[in-house]
Amino acid sequence: MGSSEHIVMLPFMAHGHLIPFLALARRIQQTTGFTVTIANTKLNIQYLRSTLSSSDSNSNIRFAELPFCSTDQDLPPNTENTENLSLTNIITLLRASLSLKDPLLNLVRDIKHQEGKPPLCLISDVFFGWATEVAKSVGTLNITFNTASAYGNLAYNSIWLNLSHIVQQILTSSQSRGSLKVIVFTALKCINM
Repeated sequence: MGSSEHIVMLPFMAHGHLIPFLALARRIQQTTGFTVTIANTKLNIQYLRSTLSSSDSNSNIRFAELPFCSTDQDLPPNTENTENLSLTNIITLLRASLSLKDPLLNLVRDIKHQEGKPPLCLISDVFFGWATEVAKSVGTLNITFNTASAYGNLAYNSIWLNLSHIVQQILTSSQSRGSLKVIVFTALKCINM
């Protein structure tokens, strides 16, 4: 692999996701020389650019703005990240992120056309499961990057791996409350959506 490789990154629209993706892009670019393009909405790209230092000016990190209109997504005007959003609006933003799928697909297709080959990979946020379809459609792979802490990841993975056991314990426990059963069933319904 030479420095002619290209990686496209898609972080979730929250500062706690954007900054780790930029740090990863810097590390990849510094250690491999690959071109790294971070794709996101206009305001988030402006934010990322504002965090760059003078030492980043020589790097091959690019930014691609994906069209996003928050008011078309039932969000307040100029809302492109989770900053100052209520939990309800964060969920709306998460659902609205699906509107980035087609613009991302167009970006990756353009890179494939310009460079004669698809990007080496697409690195997407854990919240963008649909990015796998985008990657497959252009003949590359999707790598999911989770920006949560190590402890948070371990807790999530442990719960996920033991979910059926945990649910069974809750449902068979004589001390279980009815409301807890409702929460478990609701969570299971969401998982199977």
